Amino acid sequence: MIRLQRLILFALLNAISAYCNLTPDLEEYSKTSSQSLLWAPYRANCYFGLTPRYVHKEPFVLGAMWFNSINAQGLANVRHFVEQGDKLDKYGWVWYDPRIGGKETITDSENNLQLNFTFVKSHSGENWAVQVEGDVIDRSKKAAESIVIYMKQNGKEDSSCFLEQDLNHARTHNTLSFKGFSNELKGYTVSFANENSEFYKSSIPPLTHDTNPSIPSIFSMNVPDDQLWKAKDIFQSILKDSVQAHIEKNPKLSAESIPSALTIRNIHNFPPGNVQYIQQTFSGHFKFEIIFNKDRSKDQIEEHSIDHLIGLAETMVQQKFDRKFNIPGTSKFKEFAQETFSNLLGGLSYFHGTHLVDRETSFDDENFEKVELKNSKEEGPFELFSMVPSRAFFPRGFYWDEGFHLLQLLDYDSDLAFEVLHSWFDLIDSDGWIPREVILGDEARSKVPVEFRVQNPNIANPPTLLLAFSEMLSRAKTIQEEMLESHMHGNVHHEEPKSSFEGNILSSHPELLLSYAQDIYPKLLKHFEWFRNSQKGMLEEYLEVPSINSGAHEGEAYRWIGRTVTHCLPSGMDDYPRAIIPDSAELHVDALTWVGVMTRSMKQIASVLDLEEDLKRFTEIEQNIVENLVTLHWDDEQKLFCDITFNDDATDDEDLREFVCHEGYLSLLPFAVKLIPHDDVDRLQHILNSMSNEETLLTPFGLRSLSKQDEFYDTAEVYWRGPIWLNLNYLCLDALQYYFSDSPLKSEEAQHAELFKQASKLYRQLRQNIITNTYSVWKKDGYVYEQYNHKNGNGSGVQHFTGWTALVVNMIGRLPEDL
Repeated sequence: MIRLQRLILFALLNAISAYCNLTPDLEEYSKTSSQSLLWAPYRANCYFGLTPRYVHKEPFVLGAMWFNSINAQGLANVRHFVEQGDKLDKYGWVWYDPRIGGKETITDSENNLQLNFTFVKSHSGENWAVQVEGDVIDRSKKAAESIVIYMKQNGKEDSSCFLEQDLNHARTHNTLSFKGFSNELKGYTVSFANENSEFYKSSIPPLTHDTNPSIPSIFSMNVPDDQLWKAKDIFQSILKDSVQAHIEKNPKLSAESIPSALTIRNIHNFPPGNVQYIQQTFSGHFKFEIIFNKDRSKDQIEEHSIDHLIGLAETMVQQKFDRKFNIPGTSKFKEFAQETFSNLLGGLSYFHGTHLVDRETSFDDENFEKVELKNSKEEGPFELFSMVPSRAFFPRGFYWDEGFHLLQLLDYDSDLAFEVLHSWFDLIDSDGWIPREVILGDEARSKVPVEFRVQNPNIANPPTLLLAFSEMLSRAKTIQEEMLESHMHGNVHHEEPKSSFEGNILSSHPELLLSYAQDIYPKLLKHFEWFRNSQKGMLEEYLEVPSINSGAHEGEAYRWIGRTVTHCLPSGMDDYPRAIIPDSAELHVDALTWVGVMTRSMKQIASVLDLEEDLKRFTEIEQNIVENLVTLHWDDEQKLFCDITFNDDATDDEDLREFVCHEGYLSLLPFAVKLIPHDDVDRLQHILNSMSNEETLLTPFGLRSLSKQDEFYDTAEVYWRGPIWLNLNYLCLDALQYYFSDSPLKSEEAQHAELFKQASKLYRQLRQNIITNTYSVWKKDGYVYEQYNHKNGNGSGVQHFTGWTALVVNMIGRLPEDL
């Protein structure tokens, strides 16, 4: 009957959409969405770097560098890739949307420079402009601020691709102009225009005719496509050679001549090539624009229109943010929230290239030393469209981080979330594996320590991507049913406009998402089976334990492959304490929990697709996992979910299982991902007690990762042994809402009055503590962090962690203030 109703629903909606001629197909949707996402600063590892998405054979690439050339030390302080060691006062996006544009501000006291990059696009999305504006911070100090823009049109030497200066244009216009062509982008023009900039002017003549810092300097050479990421190294090398040549002619260079000496020139007489360096040096305020226009485009960007485009883009981004997040303009959190969320989006990157995989090295069940992956081979090329946890420290794709990124993005731009998810799912290989870290190409690899570059198909990671996908499908199903209900009653909802800029096309055409789910389902099924098979634990070791023998479901017990004596990197909670002596028979509660999440997600997909046999199977597996969480991992003495290990010294069968209990995120996880049944009131009570206890987990800044009473609290690396992480805190807040707001328990609220009172108090307190502390640290330091100190609330770990810490925005603008 349910299946028949759903088929009728689909038929009615399709008929309505066809009648109204409103339904695009998936290919048409993809084309529309891709156009608005074609260009953006997708090289998030650069302070500012542009490249088109999914144009990978012959892409145009742009990057920016800067340094203060007033003295010889300036060359050592060239900024290019985002580096924590640069110790900038601040950098990041103050408003940004990849479909529309944004403004990035940079404060660099060491180079005495305040710098802004503002990016906008034409309505079609095929043309763009960047406004570069800056000034010296301290005008009492002499400055020669060199801004270097480099551009390259990729393409093989024998191809028709080129990028060259248009000298005819330069003679007749007060701008620099370059012509380019690629088979993917076709013909285009890139122009540079200055607006009353204070170019550096020296009181003495330049050292040579081609090193005059008062005018733009252009240097061209050929650089192989796969070497462009070394643009800074190339620039510094050429400049050092040039400086050395100056010194050989004039060993006693005056201080006044240093800006001239640090102006790039063609010292080696290279023929013009496919890379163009444009260096401009300023002594005060400057403002110039870079404009990219495709030949014969209908909406080319005119130089005089850029300020207007910027104003329009800022308004559009602001209005979109206000519609998606309920944060009053009078709120002190408004600026913090928009900037933090903009920096999450600012980490959106497009990667293309090969990755390193070791498929030969296996893991010995009895060996818990770190395994060296020495048999790597390049595979690919592949492509990935993904956000990154941190532009400075982690500019690559992380499997379990991305699920949290998507949970944030769903409320703002569900179409973009789908594009990212689609890209990740395309990486599922023939065995069903997705790497836990996706590091594509030399540029991405250059930012990764050698020991982490190689991936192995035995290693898993928490499957948060399926958590996000099932949430997408759940919303699509709800929307579809609401649309049917509305049309059946003759009601028409006048909601926000559906457009590619809003990122809500799929929400008005949920059938497209459901169609994709049907296409991707076989790959997801393979991924599901890979995860279960590769991480399966040895439950048979415990079958002599009476309580396990009588109640456990044999197929559902798991452990993380790749765990070592000191770390369990695959779990995501790297140094969280596990059994002191590792054992091949140990079973990890979080591994089982995440398989439960994965199963629930697959059940949701099977339900939407009317796959009755699969739905029945997933329902059974999920129920078995829920029961095994209690049968295997619940310790009745400590009232916690715990890992277990095999006790060789047991004197009776019941003691063969040894609980490894460490109160913290691990013990809370089954609750946080909503795997505890609503009617399991006793365990819900114990978990509430755990989260509410200031002597164990609760702090004025959020929930500690590990109890203050644990023997390993605040020891060793102190990574997941005390510090506060916002991703798990967010899940706990969301779970509190799930269990105590819209819950079957609500009908029995009087019976459980104290429980609901405790949950409501904890929710309000925890939400407020996290928001207030994260905001206070941002107000003081200008950044959000990877984690927060469990004793004083200060930011710790990676600075400017633009990934899941941005979940604080959802806490402010999406989660209710009270249950």
